Amino acid sequence: MMNAYFTDTVTIKTVTYGTWGGATTVSTALKGRFEFKTRMVRDLQGEQVVSSARVYLPIRAISHKDKIVYDSKEYSILNIEIFKDFSQRYLRVSVA
Repeated sequence: MMNAYFTDTVTIKTVTYGTWGGATTVSTALKGRFEFKTRMVRDLQGEQVVSSARVYLPIRAISHKDKIVYDSKEYSILNIEIFKDFSQRYLRVSVA
């Protein structure tokens, strides 16, 4: 059901650090939905922060250290939630 609304192309940049301090960035493009609205959310430390947008994505491995790129702007991940719509599960990610 939610897959019908995933019309925006979203890039997720994952940074991994090697044993000697070298960083490797892997970019993955997938379909999602951006919804721009300012909201107050709690971040990983439990503090209230302002979120500028919410991103709906299919279920995949994602962490708070990753970055989301949309329309050539890079967003930091504040909050990750897992939701279920009928029989499908999806992620709702708040970004700043």
